Amino acid sequence: MRRFIPILILLAACAQTPTAPEDARLAPEAAPVDLAFCEGDAFASSVGQPVSTIQAALPERSRVLGPDGLATQDYRIDRLNVFVDEGGIIQRLTCG
Repeated sequence: MRRFIPILILLAACAQTPTAPEDARLAPEAAPVDLAFCEGDAFASSVGQPVSTIQAALPERSRVLGPDGLATQDYRIDRLNVFVDEGGIIQRLTCG
């Protein structure tokens, strides 16, 4: 049995790891966001504007997330996420 171990190690080293096809490694396209679940439809046109223009009108279950901001990983379909850049400009809106 001991003399088979080096042979098994050599065989394992020579084995090729299967790779995924090139197109399978590409990231899937993001599905269109339906902001109706989190009451974000009214704010969809605000992307590119300062968050201060809509902050008072945001739904109660919303949160504003900066580039270095921390957020919980729980998913809530009824929560509006407003992503802003360093200057407070809205970059995107998502539900969750």
